[in-house]
Amino acid sequence: MTEHLRLIARQLDHVQRMRDYLAHSFERCSEIFSVTNWQAMSMEQHEMLAAFRVRFSEFQEHLGKTMRAIAIEEEVEVERFGSVLAFMEKLKVLESVERWKMIREIRNAVNHEYEEDAGRLSLFFTEMFKATPELFACHERLVFFCAEAYGLGSSPT
Repeated sequence: MTEHLRLIARQLDHVQRMRDYLAHSFERCSEIFSVTNWQAMSMEQHEMLAAFRVRFSEFQEHLGKTMRAIAIEEEVEVERFGSVLAFMEKLKVLESVERWKMIREIRNAVNHEYEEDAGRLSLFFTEMFKATPELFACHERLVFFCAEAYGLGSSPT
């Protein structure tokens, strides 16, 4: 196995742990998304949302880094991340480049929004919550590709 494939294998292991943490936060936050008054949430609920936000953001970020590493292994031009995304769409790891970018925009928006606008935060978190199963599916397809193409990884949970 080449050093680069060992790097991809380490990234896959790391992303799997991140996925498990995100799944935990996703499950814990499921009850919060029925809350209508976000300003009346408890401190514990705010902490749960904060953990979910960070884990969602990091999971998508590291999925992207792993996709870039795979594109390098496949000798795809990676200077522009759009090329990486197009390649992942071609491999059927991503359902669409546009959806990945939309999820990234939601992630960026919630990470830069001030808490004073509870309505906007509610919308962003709801969209992140809806997008989480999509990221899980992307991860599963990425793991499957690496298992088939390189003999790497374990099956995703």
